[in-house]
Amino acid sequence: MPKIRAVIFDCYSTLIDIKTNEEKGEVFHNLSLYLQYYGAKMNAESLKSALKLERERYPYPKDERYPEIDLEIVFRNILQKEGLDNPFLIESCCKLFRVLSREQFQLFPDSLPVLEEMRQKGYQLGIVSDAQKVFCLDEGRMLGINPFFSRVIMSTHLGFRKPDPRIFMVACTLLGILPIEAVYIGNDLETDIGGAKGAGMQAILLDRQGRSINQEPKPDFYASSLWDAWEWIKSNS
Repeated sequence: MPKIRAVIFDCYSTLIDIKTNEEKGEVFHNLSLYLQYYGAKMNAESLKSALKLERERYPYPKDERYPEIDLEIVFRNILQKEGLDNPFLIESCCKLFRVLSREQFQLFPDSLPVLEEMRQKGYQLGIVSDAQKVFCLDEGRMLGINPFFSRVIMSTHLGFRKPDPRIFMVACTLLGILPIEAVYIGNDLETDIGGAKGAGMQAILLDRQGRSINQEPKPDFYASSLWDAWEWIKSNS
């Protein structure tokens, strides 16, 4: 087995402990009040209905098996129908929607110390995440993890999401390594482990709850923490 030269991470629920609830009534109530300052006429219910409709009619590429939705395009379409076509307003609506729907947002306790040890040992570090570009990098900056990563690949930049192997291969290409020289750490069997293995990478399932043992697809290693994952990487490098 070739030496591991790079460690690529899933972001949310792997490094960042986050919980969101986009169905809360106060999300749409407060967002509609914000938009009224710019002349929008929508109330909470009409905004919620508009968001649902625009998501349903999103122009997905027909040839993509795992297409990704871009929240900025969704809000742009909503606001244009209100006579508002302001790039700042589109971006701010996305971010306010995210803030209002967040219920938990922090790093897992092992995220920073493990990243620091990996960096000190000279591993290239990257992220491959099904994430919205409008707030993913900002959230990484807020939590202090961005400086560890030389490449951050988000599904909204590419238009397709995990488990499409291409998103993992893009990361390897940008890091200048072969897929077999990288290990991916993620918390989902199908999207993270299946996608990474499909791209020819080694893969570690981070299962903090101990619920996925002996399920398919098989990872190269089951880890109950990032420290477990790090020990396996060191022993296989």
